[in-house]
Amino acid sequence: MRRLVVLFMAFLPLAMIGQNQHFKFNQDGEFASLSANTSPNSNFTLQVSRGFSTASGTSASISYTSFDIAPDFSSFTVIQITGAIPSSALTGQNTQSLVLNLDTTSQLDPNSSINQSCFVDFINFIVTCVAGPQGVIHLEFQENGVQRTRVLALGEEITTGPITTRIHQRSDNSTANAQGSIFGTPVSSGSATVGINHNSSIEVIRN
Repeated sequence: MRRLVVLFMAFLPLAMIGQNQHFKFNQDGEFASLSANTSPNSNFTLQVSRGFSTASGTSASISYTSFDIAPDFSSFTVIQITGAIPSSALTGQNTQSLVLNLDTTSQLDPNSSINQSCFVDFINFIVTCVAGPQGVIHLEFQENGVQRTRVLALGEEITTGPITTRIHQRSDNSTANAQGSIFGTPVSSGSATVGINHNSSIEVIRN
């Protein structure tokens, strides 16, 4: 799967010429994250976090990416959703119980978020990008405390095709159970993470 992802990223920039966006979000509060395989050829990663600023008050942001390879390996689809979401979409008073309930149909602002789905035809080497999925992401996170970690200072820059993500993080983390659904597909995992971000940030640049 890794080789196909690399091949996909080699062609994706050609489909994204002329689309420039730059978002930065402060993350200072509860967060939850989850990575899982949904089939032998499909996987996703998701992180949702609260933030706070004196100018805008309480806020929240999401970063979601999924990859899906056709059974005959002739095509590849990637979905990316990143940006600001309503603070009401992430509920729970502490990390013991957090609930994400996001409707991408009505709760994503195109001025402060990205929601796209790109399809790659490996036979003809054609990339087609369209608006991302419309529907509900509903996940419930329950802290289980099996393992606890502390991130003292993380600085990371990840470039995937035309998208660069810069992460600066200080946080206290714990393992968690997660269950729910993403666009109608059931999700259940005992290896999720919940925690508290301390003056962290995520920056997303699409060239």
